[in-house]
Amino acid sequence: MEHRFASTYPSVTRPQAPRITNRKKRPQTQAICLIPLLLFFSLDIILTLIFGSFERNPTGTQDFDILEENSEQKWESPEPTWSITCDRSHFEYDLCYINRPCVLDPTTAILSSADPTNSTPPLVERIRPYPRKWQHNAMENVKEVTLTTTPLYSPCGVTHDTPALVFSAGGFTSNIFHDFNEGFIPLFVTVDSFFTNQDVILAIVNCSDWWLNKYGELIARFTRHPIINLDKETVAHCFPSAIVGLMSHGPMTVDPTLQRGPNPKTVLDFHAILKTTYGRGFTLPPRHRPQLVLMSRSHHRVIVNQDKVVQVAEDVGFNVVVFEPTQKTPMQEVFRVLYSSHVMIGVHGAGLTNELFLRSGAVFVQIVPIRNSWLGDICYGKLALRLGLEYIVYDVAIQESSLADQFPKDKLDPNDQGGMLMSDWSNWNIYMNQNVTLNLPRFRKYLERAYEKAKIFMQKEGRCSDC
Repeated sequence: MEHRFASTYPSVTRPQAPRITNRKKRPQTQAICLIPLLLFFSLDIILTLIFGSFERNPTGTQDFDILEENSEQKWESPEPTWSITCDRSHFEYDLCYINRPCVLDPTTAILSSADPTNSTPPLVERIRPYPRKWQHNAMENVKEVTLTTTPLYSPCGVTHDTPALVFSAGGFTSNIFHDFNEGFIPLFVTVDSFFTNQDVILAIVNCSDWWLNKYGELIARFTRHPIINLDKETVAHCFPSAIVGLMSHGPMTVDPTLQRGPNPKTVLDFHAILKTTYGRGFTLPPRHRPQLVLMSRSHHRVIVNQDKVVQVAEDVGFNVVVFEPTQKTPMQEVFRVLYSSHVMIGVHGAGLTNELFLRSGAVFVQIVPIRNSWLGDICYGKLALRLGLEYIVYDVAIQESSLADQFPKDKLDPNDQGGMLMSDWSNWNIYMNQNVTLNLPRFRKYLERAYEKAKIFMQKEGRCSDC
């Protein structure tokens, strides 16, 4: 992840507990407080004896049956009697609902829905539909969408009988970590939570041509209908209902405990979609040696002695592929290189998002620069475990970092992971822009460990002829 965080949590003032000034009167006070409770329960028992048990549901079904039935109406908002409702309670995203027929004017990014209550003044909600609301410099690149009960008086140029999901492909899109963290994983979660059988129309703002060209096949996996690029539309679209925004379960996370519906998903289900999308017709080639892909970097966080690292890896027994995909690299090529590899190594950064394409059981070695461990764990470490990867962390020593030449060693405590995050944000670029020169004898031990795990992986798959 390449960008500076810019959020702080609000302070919370805890109220002081009331002091008891006369302890001798506590029993009398407690007895007085119990009297209303006893009267309440006595009245409840009397009413029950006279009228029988009070049934909230005249059909006789239990409360959980009612909840289960309601959960099938997945696209409804928490307050279906209102035309517009918004949930702004989450740290990373907002979500707005329109439960009634609505008109979307793409030229103004306004969604209008009739208000049956005729409230005055009209309801107006504004939302930037990108799940990184805590980071202002990301949200500056997200178009605002307005939801209102004010009539647009725009005739429907196109009328749909399917609900819309409106979201943004802006923010930090073009960085592969953010393409998935704020894009496709939240899209997967949202569609699965609200729309049965992908029966939803995706209406996208900040929708660039390169993004559609690069990810068009993947986007199509989340809908059975043509995608609407709102940046290029000029006529109004009418929908029976709409949701604006994407849900997020946290960094690179699909949390089954947070999902609606009877079949909660995990990140392995998302991985299956990637395989279906980019792995069609692809068969794993036979290999006599495990393949290691080194995710190379040309700018900051570069492995300075990368050529020597490759040589050591080959001496250990790997076939080595040095890979640095760009925005123009076809996703099918990215998938095939990673999916056919047994080990992936690389310095912490967006390129490690490609662990999503590794097979369960493969080995992932993250090289973590000084004071990046917390970030490496959040962005890639936890994801590796959820994907079923063999995860190995290589913490860069002070003498392996380029910062050793810039600062006294007593100022570079590699274990002080919270210092950069909580005290001085001006240090962000310093720590994110360091390069590493790996200690080859030390790193070789990690490569040997990865090699043994890779051989076991090949053996389990029946693809190791000399294991």
